[in-house]
Amino acid sequence: MFKFIHAADVHLDSPLRGLSRYESAPVESIRNACRRAFENLVEFAITEKVAFVLLAGDFYDGDWKDYSTGIFLSKQMGRLGQHNIAVFAVAGNHDATNRMTKALDSPANMRILSERKAEKIKLDDLAVVIHGRSFGPQHVDENLAATFDTAEKGMFNIGLLHTSLDGREGHAVYAPCTVNDLRSKGYQYWALGHVHQQEFVFEDPWIVFPGCIQGRHIREAGSKGCVLVTVEDDAICQVEKIPLDVLRWVQCSVEVTDVVEMREVLERTRKAIEKERTSAEGRPLAMRIRFEGGSRISDEMAAYPERLEQQINALGAEIAGDDLWIERVENATSGKLDLDSILAEDTAFGKLLKEIQAKPGNSEEIDGLEGVLADLRQKMPEAFSPDSVLNLGDEQTVQRLVEEAKHMLVGRLLTVGGAK
Repeated sequence: MFKFIHAADVHLDSPLRGLSRYESAPVESIRNACRRAFENLVEFAITEKVAFVLLAGDFYDGDWKDYSTGIFLSKQMGRLGQHNIAVFAVAGNHDATNRMTKALDSPANMRILSERKAEKIKLDDLAVVIHGRSFGPQHVDENLAATFDTAEKGMFNIGLLHTSLDGREGHAVYAPCTVNDLRSKGYQYWALGHVHQQEFVFEDPWIVFPGCIQGRHIREAGSKGCVLVTVEDDAICQVEKIPLDVLRWVQCSVEVTDVVEMREVLERTRKAIEKERTSAEGRPLAMRIRFEGGSRISDEMAAYPERLEQQINALGAEIAGDDLWIERVENATSGKLDLDSILAEDTAFGKLLKEIQAKPGNSEEIDGLEGVLADLRQKMPEAFSPDSVLNLGDEQTVQRLVEEAKHMLVGRLLTVGGAK
C-alpha cells in the first residue's frame, strides 16, 4: 500500500490586485495565503508519509518580481526531500510565462516533465508509471493527452496533465481533450490541473481536478486544497478531499422575504454568518453577503446602501473581529410596495420612476457612460484589469453597477416620497 498527493494551481505569490482600495481588507493575510497553504500541503505530506506528490501545473503565477518565490519553493521541496518524498510536476500555462524559472535549477527531489514530448517516469519499487507533458508556450491548443503512451501492463499508471478538458466555465481553453481520450489510455488515475474548482470528473478510471489550494478572490469561494489517494493491490481504495486553505472566501445568502424591520434583517444575517463560520472550521473568512427575497424593507435597504453596508460591517466585527472581512454587500431583494400601480399613475412621480426603470444596463446605450468609463481607464487602469475586484472593463460588472444604482434611486424615491 502507498499514498500520494495530487495538487494543482498553487499560484505562489499570486498578486491580489484591487484589495488596496478596501480600507478593511486583510491584504497581508491574503497575499501570503498561497504560501501558507503550500506549507500546509508539505506538512500534510510529511505527516501522512506519502510516497510522492503530484503537481498538475501552475505552481507559479507568471513571472516573479524577484527570486524569493523560487527560493521559497526550493525550501519547501527540501523539507519533502528530507523525508524521501519525491515531487513530480508538469508546467501549466502560468508556469510557461515564467522566465526566471529557467534561471534556477529544480530541487533535487523535484522532477518537471518534458515539454517537447510526453514523458514517463517509472517508480519500480512501487510498480508505478507517471505519464506527463508540460506546457512549452503559454497557449497550447494541441490535445496533449493524445501524445501520451498507453498504460504499461502490470503497473499502476498515472496521467499528469494541465488541461481544460472539454471546457469548464470561467476557464480558458488549454490542451483540450475529452474524457474518452483519457480513458482510452488505460490508466488508473488522471491527475489534472487548470480548473480551480475541485471536481471528480470520473471514477472508472479516476479523473480528478483537485482545484486550487487557496482561494484568491470571491470567484474561488469554498474549501480549497488537494486530494490524497490511497493505493492497495494496484487499485485505488480511497480518494480523500484535504482542505489546505488558510483563509476562505464565502458567498453567504440571506433570505429576507416578508421581513419588515431592520432588526430582523440583522438577526438573520447574524445566523447566516455564524453558520458559515462553523463550516469554515476556525479559518478566517472573506465573505460576500447577498440579500434575497421580497420584503417591505427592501426599498429602505436599497435607498441607503452605504448605511446597510456599515451595519453589516459592524455586525461582522462584533461576531468575529479580525477573523471576518465583509468583501461586499449585495442587495438583490425586491420591494413589496405596489410599484406597478405607481408606475401606471399619470403623475410626475410615476413618470420619473418609469423613466428610471426603463434605463438600459448596457454601457454603450447609456448617454455619457462610455465617456465616463474611458476617463476612468486613464485615471484608474487597475480598475479595468481582469483581476480587479471591480473589473470595470467587464460589461456584466458595469450592468450590475447600473442596476444597483437604479435600485438605490428607486428605493430612495419610494422611501422619501412616502409611497408607503
